[in-house]
Amino acid sequence: MIESTHSMNKEITKIRCRVAPSPTGKLHLGTAHTALFNFLFAKHGKGTFILRIDDTDKMRSRKEFEEEIVSSLKWLGIVWDEGPDVGGPYAPYVQSQRSSSYQKYLDKLLQEKKAYYCFCTKEELEEERKEMETKKIPPVYSGKCLKRTNEEISQFEKEGRKAAIRLVNPNKKVTFHDLIRGEITVDSALFGDFVIVRSDGTALLAFAAAVDDIEMKITHAIRGEDFLNLVPRQILIYEALEEKPTEFAHLSFLYAPDKTKLSKRHGATSVSEYKEMGYLKEAMINYLGILGYSMSDGREVFTLEELIADFDISRVQKSAPVFDLNKLNWYNGYYIRKAQRSKLKDQIFNFFNKKYPEEKIEKILPLVVERIKTLKEFEMYADFFFRMPANYEIDLSAKKEILGKTLEALKTVSDWKADIIGAKMQEVATQNGVKNSEYFMTVRVTVTGKKISPPLNESMELLGKEEVLSRIKSLI
Repeated sequence: MIESTHSMNKEITKIRCRVAPSPTGKLHLGTAHTALFNFLFAKHGKGTFILRIDDTDKMRSRKEFEEEIVSSLKWLGIVWDEGPDVGGPYAPYVQSQRSSSYQKYLDKLLQEKKAYYCFCTKEELEEERKEMETKKIPPVYSGKCLKRTNEEISQFEKEGRKAAIRLVNPNKKVTFHDLIRGEITVDSALFGDFVIVRSDGTALLAFAAAVDDIEMKITHAIRGEDFLNLVPRQILIYEALEEKPTEFAHLSFLYAPDKTKLSKRHGATSVSEYKEMGYLKEAMINYLGILGYSMSDGREVFTLEELIADFDISRVQKSAPVFDLNKLNWYNGYYIRKAQRSKLKDQIFNFFNKKYPEEKIEKILPLVVERIKTLKEFEMYADFFFRMPANYEIDLSAKKEILGKTLEALKTVSDWKADIIGAKMQEVATQNGVKNSEYFMTVRVTVTGKKISPPLNESMELLGKEEVLSRIKSLI
């Protein structure tokens, strides 16, 4: 059997790689992971990183998803040298705008008899498939339209039949070297002559992506493992067009802790959802960067710049990485604690659409920064600084007497400082024979509404004497 082999291209000098998301939904974590690894590969190799929008799915593609994908990538800090918004020498960078580019390649294939029109209807193809299954042979297209006479073709055209276009498959073994998975061999006879253009005139992804990669001089196609089965078809397309294939690398899917592919049933799956929940881009990049990759020195905490400097595709693992929300939370908490207070203050101020005063946020931060794991959690811990508690986590109806004595004691505090407030409350607890744990829980819930809160004495100092006394009085 004839065989074609494609190994690593030693002649590559200028790296050009791309991420090509489909705008059929928000930017998925898996697509962001793929974008990051393309970006790292390009930037480490002093090459060019390209954003291309693959909107071949007309029914599901939406402009608003395209805009969301662009926005989410930019938020992460994954920026491109060429793309739909910045242009470049090989524009346009949106697949639906490139039909004229595909036509000249189709014309070449048709003229050279390497492709042909297929007039078979869905019903005819289904009947053929069932017949092959009955005979227990692989259900691949018979190729009967390759043998159509001019008269038959004319009759179909008169009937108004729309033709798809199929590539002539040489039925041989195709071997290629995947930069992550090693050498792979596939017998192309298993899938027969395959469609490259639908009967409505739109190019299928295998053909469109191959042509776009040729025209944009893409050297490396780094993408998800769901595209692995396209490689043999794309190599046959490259060969038919007498073009050198790109290098291929296929990243494993992101999996959930239950070892199934990450999906909506596991919770949030898009980058923008994590942004809206208060995750920092530094944490997202760091965590995505360790999923399926190991730094040369074993570090698990690093900046994007450090990751670029270290990146080596030979250390990308083919085993499936697990996306663990607990680990992401750890990273986010780490970057929150590490952030300059002025920057963190601005992030929280903007995250909550400027509804909380910056000066107040700045004063509260030292009390909550060790506790919060996301920006959103700031409100969970700090809401009582901005409003009276609407609910109380324990029943305080039997605590009126001790609260009354606390109120009278705190009225005498002239220097409203945390240590003095704490000492005065300790006096009340001791004099009335109340256990510290019980007493301070009563005061904590009275002031904050919560059983767990930032440090009580410091919180009371920040709230101010008048506000604290007012809250205690309201429950007596």
